[in-house]
Amino acid sequence: MRVLLARPPRRDLRDAGLPVPPLGLAYVAAALRAAGHAVEILDAYALGWSWARFDQHIAAARPEVLGLSAMTPVADVAARAARLARPHVGRVLLGGPHPTAVHHAVFDEMPELDAAIAGEAEESAPALLRWWAAGGAGPPPPGALVRGWPLVEAEPPALAQIPLPARDLLPMGSYRYLLATRPGFATMLTSRGCPFSCSFCDKSVSGSRWRARSPIEVVDELELLERDYGVGFVNFYDDNFTLRRDRVVGICEELLRRGLRVEWKCEGRVDGVDLPLLRLMRRAGCRTVAYGVESGNQATLDLLRKDVTVAQAPAAFAATRAAGLRSLAYMILGAPGEGEAEVAESLRFCHALGADYVQFSSLMPMPGTPLTAQHAGRAATGGRNPVDSDRERVILSDLPPERLDALMRRAWTGFYLRPAPLRRLAGDALASGSLWEAARLGAGFGRWALGA
Repeated sequence: MRVLLARPPRRDLRDAGLPVPPLGLAYVAAALRAAGHAVEILDAYALGWSWARFDQHIAAARPEVLGLSAMTPVADVAARAARLARPHVGRVLLGGPHPTAVHHAVFDEMPELDAAIAGEAEESAPALLRWWAAGGAGPPPPGALVRGWPLVEAEPPALAQIPLPARDLLPMGSYRYLLATRPGFATMLTSRGCPFSCSFCDKSVSGSRWRARSPIEVVDELELLERDYGVGFVNFYDDNFTLRRDRVVGICEELLRRGLRVEWKCEGRVDGVDLPLLRLMRRAGCRTVAYGVESGNQATLDLLRKDVTVAQAPAAFAATRAAGLRSLAYMILGAPGEGEAEVAESLRFCHALGADYVQFSSLMPMPGTPLTAQHAGRAATGGRNPVDSDRERVILSDLPPERLDALMRRAWTGFYLRPAPLRRLAGDALASGSLWEAARLGAGFGRWALGA
């Protein structure tokens, strides 16, 4: 079959997000191509296309299958793309976290869909296309959401058997990441799944069973990225790259043995790092570690089921700094039970950590998560930050939306509108080749800070 996998355009030209590779689409493209299908990826977001041009391309290409992906905050964008494409395509297929979380309810939200994939799609998507090619007789394959049929959960694919992402189908030169320290950007997954039980986290796609690629496989892909695509910086998208210390050591030692020059960022937990490990990571090219700090209030950490204490974060950030690495703190403001005093304490705590970067967010009720079920019916609209992808953010908070909006602006402007962070970000934009994107982000930040 002729398959077009597409990431739709931005909602409008004022959207300030930086384009990063649609890694999920690239993985599915590789799996479909290995199954014998003719596959194209259209990343209209990265290419800066208008919705009119996107519609014209779909109308001209007329693929037998159009594949889209959606996270819940941007499900409306996928729905718009499906509506536009419906007259021009044989079938419309949706994957990603949103259909995985809401299951058959996605057909009420997007009636243009023919099917959706729940969970990891590298095996389910080719199986669904085989089912369609055979006339759709009998029940659909595991992992496929089809009207009138119950979902049969699919077993997660073995990571060693999945083809590498089809990056040759992507406009690799179009991707930017402001915190990159070298030009040439890519994203990677070295593991899937997370064994922790944070109450706010959507793990619907990869689940709770942690599955990891070997250090040799990881460094083989990094070597390919450096050699074939000129990649100088990689963002590891693993939920918790530092979960297994011995594996991180193996990856770092193999990177050093091969002499690769690629630099990278990863995600970790404040209870999962130590100074010797961080120093080894620094020698092997790591430049930034991001930590889910979330809050400076222990009651909030307990509500979020982080299984860490407030006291553990300062040691992790101090060790990161001592190793010569930069740190990024993810912070949640205004979680249920928090008032203005608790938000102020989180802001004080965050500044005391000495984080180089911070991302302040409100708490969004993700479908199917324990916290969403616990606080059903308490959602309101508000609490957006300047990098949120949803236009009207639905939040869980006891604070009035207008107060949380004001506190969010105070948090972002109070941290970033200072000489040191501004100099750091300007240097990052220069090093990563993202000056134009940084200027666009800055303009978007200014409009948001002024309430425009």
